[in-house]
Order: sequence, then C-alpha cells, then structure tokens
Amino acid sequence: FPSHDIAEPYDRVTKLINKLAPIWHTRLGLNHWEIEHTFLDNFYDTEEHKVTATTHAQWQYLDATIKWYLPSAVRHNDTTLEKILVHELVHVLLSPEQSIIDTEIVHSSNHGQYSETQSNALAERNYEHIELSTEMITKALWNAYNQ
Repeated sequence: FPSHDIAEPYDRVTKLINKLAPIWHTRLGLNHWEIEHTFLDNFYDTEEHKVTATTHAQWQYLDATIKWYLPSAVRHNDTTLEKILVHELVHVLLSPEQSIIDTEIVHSSNHGQYSETQSNALAERNYEHIELSTEMITKALWNAYNQ
C-alpha cells in the first residue's frame, strides 16, 4: 500500500470484509462457492469514484471474485461496508439468472437482430433491473438478520 497514512484505513476495510465474508457466505448458502475478495488500491474506472466493489461470477463453476476499490471503500463506515458486502454476495447468489438477458442481448446483436444503439439501451436497462433486484433482496436479507 502507498503509505502508512493510507494503510490504516485500508487495513480497517480489509480486516472487516475478511471477518464478515465467511459469516455472510454461510447465511446466504454460498459456502460451496469459491469466492475471492480482492482489495485494490485504485478507484474503479469511473469519473465519479462511487463504485466501492464489483462482482464477477462464473456461476457454472461456482466461482466468483469480488473486487474492493479501497480508495472508495474507506469513505464508508463499517455498517455500510457490510451492506455493500451483502449486496455483492447477492449478485453471486443471483448470477445464473442475472446473466441470461446479457447473454441473449449479445447473441441477438451478433446475429443482426439489434443495432448497436438498441443493444446498448437493452444492456443498460438490464443493468438497472439487475441492480434493483439485487438491492431489494439485499434490503430484505439485511432486515431479516438485523431485527
């Protein structure tokens, strides 16, 4: 990590996620998955720097990677980081379903059924729906475990 000043907040995030991840893996029935949490000392590639974590799942292999962008993550308190963890794990849980439309959009675009503009619009709309369903389930799970 770059310097001692930055290392302490980064350490707080990595220790918290490494402590909470196994608990939530069990709660969500994801123990049979290989889920790697990686911690990066850069922002996600956006101008707004609002992305704290991203998830990539290869559901057919029960394998996922959650990338934590530490410069963004350190801005959040522990409770918010735990909620983000749950949100990312819900992406893992839903990954088989959430990949269906993306796969269809790519397939249909490759076969000339959609223009590039149409494909991009469909992909953006699908992304919004994925985030909505993920967040709704995250909130339900959070409420169920924190009553």
